[in-house]
Amino acid sequence: MIEVRSSYVVTMAAAEGDLVDVWREGKEGVWPQAGWNGRIQQMLHGHAQQSLFVWSSEWDSLSDWEAAMARARSLPPHVEWSQAIDSRCLYGPKVEVFTILEPSEPLDTTPGRLEVRSAYTVRTERRESARALMCRAGALAGWSGQNQEVLIGGNAESNFVWSSTWAGLSDWEQAMGADDDELEGWFADWVALVDRGGTREIFRNQ
Repeated sequence: MIEVRSSYVVTMAAAEGDLVDVWREGKEGVWPQAGWNGRIQQMLHGHAQQSLFVWSSEWDSLSDWEAAMARARSLPPHVEWSQAIDSRCLYGPKVEVFTILEPSEPLDTTPGRLEVRSAYTVRTERRESARALMCRAGALAGWSGQNQEVLIGGNAESNFVWSSTWAGLSDWEQAMGADDDELEGWFADWVALVDRGGTREIFRNQ
């Protein structure tokens, strides 16, 4: 399985205006016709908070995503809706693709729920070990979300993402500070393997 994340930088007026309503109209009316799935997220913490929105979707393969995108282009409702979105965007979409490492949970599309995405860079010779450790993290008790490997994007195959979803930021902070021997043991192994920690971004489902 893969996650495709299409990022759009929008005008501040759109972010504070009707953009979310237009996205939701498309999700409810256009996406089912196109065979699309997923969620819309707004960045709360990162390089473009408030003005960056992400369409996050899950597919069996890259070819399935490409077929769904091609199918949508022939749908008049999609053309009209896409024009409405484009008129509110400055740039985009920037597309990144991630391989979802098992065990995993489906994308959490619950409105208002937060996703914390922590990126890490691993040298090529350690990639297999990093993948195995990420798969081990997916089985840690008390965590929800997905662990991923970059398939298309910056430093593909050397970047990994530890993703988790929470009702609120305080829940994530509490979990990170909890006295959990299993989590601490896993993280110590991870720190010893990783060259450097990258960005930590926080998104809210709309």
